[in-house]
Amino acid sequence: MGFFYFLKTEIAFSLWFFNLFANALRTTFAVLGVTSSEMLGGGHSIIDPILVHQSMGGMLVLFLFGLFAARKHLWAVCRKAMWGDSTVDDSGEIISYRTAVLILLGSSVVMVAWLALAGLPVWVALAFLFTAFALFVGFTRLIAEGGLSDGSVPVGSAAIIVSAVGSSAIGAQGLVVLATTYFWTTGRSFAMTSAANSLKLGEGFGGSKRPLFWTMLLAMAVGMVSSMWVVMELGYSYGALNLKIPGGQHGFYDYAAGLIRTPSEPHLWGWINTGIGAGVMLLLMLARWYYVWWPLHPLGYPIGPTGIMDHLWFDMFLAWLIKVSVLRYGGVALYRKTRPFFMGMIAGHIVPGGLFLFVDHFTGMVGNVIFWG
Repeated sequence: MGFFYFLKTEIAFSLWFFNLFANALRTTFAVLGVTSSEMLGGGHSIIDPILVHQSMGGMLVLFLFGLFAARKHLWAVCRKAMWGDSTVDDSGEIISYRTAVLILLGSSVVMVAWLALAGLPVWVALAFLFTAFALFVGFTRLIAEGGLSDGSVPVGSAAIIVSAVGSSAIGAQGLVVLATTYFWTTGRSFAMTSAANSLKLGEGFGGSKRPLFWTMLLAMAVGMVSSMWVVMELGYSYGALNLKIPGGQHGFYDYAAGLIRTPSEPHLWGWINTGIGAGVMLLLMLARWYYVWWPLHPLGYPIGPTGIMDHLWFDMFLAWLIKVSVLRYGGVALYRKTRPFFMGMIAGHIVPGGLFLFVDHFTGMVGNVIFWG
């Protein structure tokens, strides 16, 4: 609740509103007998396949609309990267535009080659990476602009590709390769969101931002090495299947095995629902673009149906209601006076998690974690 108090009121309102809207849709579907027989497997933070596809459509529009809105800046980046345009200044960035473009292109080629050599058709690898990029960029905007303290990507890109083209077109080997990618595009640990928040924090410091890139790169390297060591250590010490990762050890491979045994064709209603979600999201973004008074922020639409929002919507509603009341009857002055209280709520939520690291270590207790949804 402390985090949500600092959200923009229109964003906080839209987040809890679209969660209630999604639950109203689920109830309406249940009453009318509207169901989807499609099995999308794991990796989604939304349960209903209909809402999964609609959220995917919303994320695609969020990504593409963002590219359109930033077209002038992106063209300037290309001019600087390709032709060294002296009128474009990138000295305030953590790396030069040319380096950023080369890293993007080089890493994309490596990922496509990796997937192709593993057995995934090249066209499927390209479609998968486009979908993943759309989700990464869209989710990063949700976190950075929406200010969410918790959340996860609403859709798993691998299952969306399977739904769109059918497992028959991908083949058995390709399905196994896709099964290894679910953890890339699901969960809550995205380097892009962390980097975006770090860049925002870096704006408060003077001087060159170039050292920030190497700091983040070092943190990522340390995190990758240490996490891989922990996974291997725990996996071999206790058995990977015994770890507390519900379905994570084998669920994705069970899904791939099921598709190999019973191949699927392109799911028409998946395309239709994705189109519906894209249409709704486009209308929301155009309304936000042209009408200042429009109350619904489009960021709430694709993430509203997620499971974490089912847990957090009431906290968000209370924080929104308190903030609106404070601003309406006490103005900015009263809002500033209330901020320390809600910052204390944030600290009170996080600090016990750190303290229980020591409590668990010395007492042998387990399971004391900060709520994650």
